[in-house]
Amino acid sequence: MAPRRGGGYYSSSYGDNNPWSDTTLLSIGHYQSRSLFIAQFAFDVLSILAFVAFLIWACTIRNRSLPLKGAICALTSFICSQISLVVLEAMMIAETVVTMYYMIGLMLTEFFRLAAVCLTFYVFWELIHCFLGLTRASGKPHTAVTTIHYVFLGIILLVSLAEWGLCVAYYVQFVNSDYTSNLAWTWTQVSGAIYIIHWVLSTEILACVIFLAVKAGSNAFASKSPVMALITAAISWCAVCTTLAIIYIRYSLLPSYQYDRPTYLSTAISIVQFILWVGTYTGILLCCAKWRSLGDERKYAAPQYQPQYPVAQFPPGQFHEGQYPPIQQQPYGVAPYIDHSTQPQAHPHHVAPH
Repeated sequence: MAPRRGGGYYSSSYGDNNPWSDTTLLSIGHYQSRSLFIAQFAFDVLSILAFVAFLIWACTIRNRSLPLKGAICALTSFICSQISLVVLEAMMIAETVVTMYYMIGLMLTEFFRLAAVCLTFYVFWELIHCFLGLTRASGKPHTAVTTIHYVFLGIILLVSLAEWGLCVAYYVQFVNSDYTSNLAWTWTQVSGAIYIIHWVLSTEILACVIFLAVKAGSNAFASKSPVMALITAAISWCAVCTTLAIIYIRYSLLPSYQYDRPTYLSTAISIVQFILWVGTYTGILLCCAKWRSLGDERKYAAPQYQPQYPVAQFPPGQFHEGQYPPIQQQPYGVAPYIDHSTQPQAHPHHVAPH
C-alpha cells in the first residue's frame, strides 16, 4: 500500500544547519474527515493482525518443499510496512510534533511494501511451477515457462528498486527544501507503471491458475482442494492489483484537481485491500496446507508393473539331480505352496545311480 502523501503540517527551525532537525506537526489535514481517517486506521490495524495470524499459520505448515519461505518473508514484509504506516497514522490522529526524521519511516514503509509485493508474485509463480511439474512425467515444469516467469520477476524487482530510489530522492529533496516538482512527477509516472505491471502480471497468474483448475477438473490430480484454494488466492490478488492500478491511473496519472479526489477514497482502499489480502493469503496457505492430499496417489500416475510369479535366483549346484527349486508363494490371495524339500526326508541318504 502506498504511503499517504498528504496531511497538514508546519515546520520550524531553531537555527540548526541540519534540516532534518526541523520540527513538523502531523495532522489529518483539511481534505479528509476525522471519522473516515480513524476508520482507515482501524482497517490498517486489522491488516497487521491478519498478517500476524497468517505468519503463525505459515510457520506451522511442515512441507518446506513448497515456497513457504517466500510466503513467510512476504508476510513479514507486509507486517513491517503496515506497522510503519500505522505508527505514522497514529501520530497524525494525535497531531504529534515530530522532526523531519519521520520521513525515514515513510521510506521504510515503501521499501517493505514493494518487497512484500515482489515476494507474493514469487510465491504464486513457484506454486504454479509445482503444479505444472505434477502434470509432466519429468516432474518439472517446462523450461520456457519458468524462464518467462523469472524474467517477469526480474522486471518487477528492477522497477521496484527504481521506484524506491525515486521515493528516497524525493523525501531527501523535500527535507532539504529543494525543488521537487519534476522529481515528484517522475516518481508518480514510475509508480503508475509498476501498478500497471502488477495488474498485467496478476492477470497472467490468474490465467495460469485457471489452466491448472481445468487440469484438476479432468482428474489430473487426486485432490482438487489445493488448486481450488490457489485459484481463490489468484482471484483476490488480481482484484487488488486491478483496483490499485485503476485508482492510481484515474487520480494520479490523469489530470485532476485535489477536490476531484473523493474524501472516502483512502478509507475505501484500506477496506478493499484488507479484504483482498485476507483472501489472497488464505488461499495461498490453504493450498500449502492441503498439498499433502496430492501426495504420490495422483490418479494420472501409471501403476508400476510387478510380475505375478517372480523368478527365484539360486546358485548352481545347490540342488542335486531329481530336486527342483521351491515355487515362490503366489501373491494376490493365492493359496500358499508348501515346500516339501524343506521337510524331513524318510531316506536322507542318496541312492547311487546305476
